[in-house]
Amino acid sequence: MIATSTSRIVLLSLGLSLAACAQETAVTPEIEPVLETATAPASFSKVKLPPPMTTVKPGASVTFSNDDLKPLKVGETGTVILTVHEGYPHGWMTLNARSKSGVAVFGAGTTMRANMADITTHRWRIDFEAEQDGVHYIDVTATVEPEGGLPESRAYAVRVEVGDWQAEQAKVAAIRPMETLESGERAVIMAAEEVIDPR
Repeated sequence: MIATSTSRIVLLSLGLSLAACAQETAVTPEIEPVLETATAPASFSKVKLPPPMTTVKPGASVTFSNDDLKPLKVGETGTVILTVHEGYPHGWMTLNARSKSGVAVFGAGTTMRANMADITTHRWRIDFEAEQDGVHYIDVTATVEPEGGLPESRAYAVRVEVGDWQAEQAKVAAIRPMETLESGERAVIMAAEEVIDPR
């Protein structure tokens, strides 16, 4: 009777050992490397990149345009009409035109103040005199003061051609040193410095 119980215990423990071995074999099977190359579906084979990032410079929500100007002779006076569009519901906008070498701005049109609550598109007349041959620019600045907001500015330049401006440009280009770019194009390399207002 004792022998039978002992043999049953031995058989039972042997059975448990075999079951444990079988489970261990099932849990850790040998893995063979797969040599197939995974291919993406046709819909994922082409990657569409987003458009390049652009940076918008901070400043007033103001855009400018002007009518075409015919070339002037030295000593002649001219007029340019600027169209200034702003995107503010309230406040004031101050426009200033500045003389530069080669062109002199004069008269009441050098400054204009506009109420932005009335309309969003403003027309502004600037009178000037051509002083020397070449291509010159009238610098324009718009400063907006929105109600409850900080003042902001935006700049623009009106191109003025005076006299034999093409010959004058050729002289200026001849003085500037030209460099050959990697693409083979000839270019004038000029130093520039930009300051961004941290407001």
